[in-house]
Amino acid sequence: MSEEARIKSFGQLHEAVMSYGRKIVVYRGVRDCSYELIPKIGRLKFINKIDLEREEKIIITRFKQHGLPYLSIPCHNMWDWLALAQHHGLPTRLLDWTFNPLVAAYFAVEKEHDRDSAIYAFKIGPSLDLEANPDPFKVAVVARFSSSHISQRIATQLGVFSIHPTPSTPLVSDKIDKYVIDAGFRRDLKFILYRYGITRASMFPGLDGLASHIQWLRAEQY
Repeated sequence: MSEEARIKSFGQLHEAVMSYGRKIVVYRGVRDCSYELIPKIGRLKFINKIDLEREEKIIITRFKQHGLPYLSIPCHNMWDWLALAQHHGLPTRLLDWTFNPLVAAYFAVEKEHDRDSAIYAFKIGPSLDLEANPDPFKVAVVARFSSSHISQRIATQLGVFSIHPTPSTPLVSDKIDKYVIDAGFRRDLKFILYRYGITRASMFPGLDGLASHIQWLRAEQY
């Protein structure tokens, strides 16, 4: 991983983003700068002390069995199911990224926090050929994939995923840059993002996101 850069102004963030030129870069915002790039399935401790991959398969199978009645758009393959499960908070071997650095910045500063946050920028390379790799559990290297837009949130957030064959191991790469958002700039950045149209309402289309945004806009709160 390259040397960390500190962000104390929107101008610095803009310069960092523009420095990549036409390179394909995806971004991930984290509330605490100490958070490593570890998928949720690799961060949890499970009741049953069994193989992590087996536990993940049990989890996704139950999600498929019980989640089917709630689908408005069908999932066509295991990649769609993994993406949908990840987006709704289920532990998987996926990490969420976005092509929009402002979206990543929003998730870094959305919630109140008294320490530095961070944005990871990953020069990740071409997207995985899903037809040639129909089984996510057989992918041997960290790779990017774009799912079908089975969720409005994925489309709205310009979401993309990375898949991790060893999800308990932090992702470290010389293709990843880390930008530390100074704790003193977090609140100002959240307001700047609002002026650019990046809000809870735009990130989470629907009445819940709208209500949360209106409350933030009108109440004295972070």
